[in-house]
Amino acid sequence: MSIDESKGVRQVRAQRRRCWLTGIAMTGLGLIGLAGGTAYAVLNGVEGDRATIAGVFAGMGFGFVILGAIMAFWGRPGRPIDPASSGEGAQRAQLQSARTRQLVIFPVVMLLFMIQAQTAMQRVLGGDHNPGAYVQILLPVLYGWVIPLIVMGWDMRTRQNRRLMDDELTELMRSRSMILAFVVLMGGITVALGLGLWRADYGVMALPYVLALGGASAGLRFAWLDREAGRDG
Repeated sequence: MSIDESKGVRQVRAQRRRCWLTGIAMTGLGLIGLAGGTAYAVLNGVEGDRATIAGVFAGMGFGFVILGAIMAFWGRPGRPIDPASSGEGAQRAQLQSARTRQLVIFPVVMLLFMIQAQTAMQRVLGGDHNPGAYVQILLPVLYGWVIPLIVMGWDMRTRQNRRLMDDELTELMRSRSMILAFVVLMGGITVALGLGLWRADYGVMALPYVLALGGASAGLRFAWLDREAGRDG
């Protein structure tokens, strides 16, 4: 094994260890949330506001358990490492591919949360100020922020591997993706303003959709450009 291959193996092993520890932590937090939400529902009933709070905690806990289990399985100790696939070029391809998968998966997850947020917004605007409803509304907004952060390279993974994940092509794809997101946000806010002047509640309900669509457009545009760049070689 050459010096470069040995260095690449150590880097891959360190990355897998971080992924394994993060997965274990996320799984533990998810189990706590799932158990806590279930216990709350059993002890306090499964109707009305209490059911909403219990459902939010249990749902988030279940999501953390699934994601954490996947990460822990991928980074599990003892998994063999192929020296040929641990070089710098292979690492760059793996990291960029993982980023593209995130930018495709996160908008789908955000859409699922947006379905729940719609009902929650109707409840809040109707005078039901339940904390669980606010959490349901904020979840897709959070994803609307996370996706552009990944596109811009401000997430933890990109910051730790900036040398491998940043180049001139990436900068070009970022600028094009964020320009599209800006246009979507400007258009969406304009529509929300019009709705708000007609009916204030419609304008408020449109805002989470605008934020979600702005973030999703940046992520999907970047993923599409990355796919086209890979096709062109």
